[in-house]
Amino acid sequence: MENQDTHTYSSFLRENRKELAILLLLGALAGAAYYFFSFSQPAQIKPFEEKGVLDLYQITVNDYQMERKKWKLKGQRALISEKSKRMRIEQVKIWVYAQDNSTAKSSADLSETENFSSQMVDLVITADQGLIERHDNRVTLSGNVVLLRDDGSEVFTETAIYDAKKDTLTIPKPLRIIREGHTMRGSGLIYQVSTGKLNLKNPLLLRHDGAAENE
Repeated sequence: MENQDTHTYSSFLRENRKELAILLLLGALAGAAYYFFSFSQPAQIKPFEEKGVLDLYQITVNDYQMERKKWKLKGQRALISEKSKRMRIEQVKIWVYAQDNSTAKSSADLSETENFSSQMVDLVITADQGLIERHDNRVTLSGNVVLLRDDGSEVFTETAIYDAKKDTLTIPKPLRIIREGHTMRGSGLIYQVSTGKLNLKNPLLLRHDGAAENE
């Protein structure tokens, strides 16, 4: 009886050796996979935090010259880098004050109801982003830049640079100006804030409503 059982077991092994080999191979692969994933999982990575950066909200920056307010900036959010000495600001609005109140016109869009109501605003600038360079007091604006002057004219562009030291506003890219029925384009612009002198590069008049009415 014992010999018969041994013969039956041996026959079973011979007849199913292929299936048994596959099962052994699968078992070995499963064990190797478990070992690999158990001991080779990387440690949890901590989020990287940049050092020396201040994150501020609802900021206001004022600049004075000889006890006189020269310009003011407001932004929804600002990132200040201690290393590069730069301030990146989101949703920027800048008020540039006139140096001589007698030459500035009053405008509801330009005026500010604050402690400096006696000072007239010559220029208002809005943009998606702004970058302030601390060492030279310069503001670079980018994204949907709109300039509103005290004479009611509007300028639309994508990039503008306001240099407070030189008291100039430079637009190095194409722009569009709208004023009292006039629509003009140009390849660049330099505006001297203190004198009100505007130099438009390659001006092109697109529309003049007054000329159309005279016809």
